[in-house]
Amino acid sequence: MDELINQFSSAFESTLSITNYILNIVICAIMLLILSFFYSRFGNSISNRGQLAKVLVIVGITTFIIITIVKSSLALSLGLVGALSIVRFRTAIKEPEELGYFFMAIAIGLGMAANQVVPTAIGFSVLLLIVALFKRNAFKSSITQNLLVSLASTDGDKTGITNHIAAVIQKNSSQLEVKRINYANGHLDFNFLVKVSSLQDLNTIHEGILETNKEATVTFIDNTL
Repeated sequence: MDELINQFSSAFESTLSITNYILNIVICAIMLLILSFFYSRFGNSISNRGQLAKVLVIVGITTFIIITIVKSSLALSLGLVGALSIVRFRTAIKEPEELGYFFMAIAIGLGMAANQVVPTAIGFSVLLLIVALFKRNAFKSSITQNLLVSLASTDGDKTGITNHIAAVIQKNSSQLEVKRINYANGHLDFNFLVKVSSLQDLNTIHEGILETNKEATVTFIDNTL
């Protein structure tokens, strides 16, 4: 048994070059930063792209470090399997797109840790090209804002006001996410997360909401993604 383990261990042994390690981890980090930028720029989600983009870099670098450590030792590889069997990734994945970017980050970490620089770079470039082709309209500049609306209303016109405001925002924005709608004490309070192409769209939304109620309070707050 010991002889068999030694044979497997020798198959995993490799000489670690510090220079090669540093070069690969730097290239890996650059690729992950580019991936992070692409997700921030081309992702469909408008509420948590900033946080997830940072996590992609961490996941990729962590994968690189783990694979670099365990690839030279069978014992460490088996230990990693045991350790991962008790780890549960509980962060909610809201969209399949997010899972795809996670796999891309892991693939970059794996490829660079295995010293497969050329295949990893080519595959990464092809993936970015595909993403850019699918999302070529995202090259246009956009503004993401938190939109807060507060106005007085009666029970009878709550539905009509809500529909009118939603229609105005949808017409003048490329993406809309409803964060909160509150009916209380004769007031309507809305919180939307919207993406628009220009400041003129914000003005149009503001004017459209005021058509419903001249006393309405409309506030736009910058949302950092």
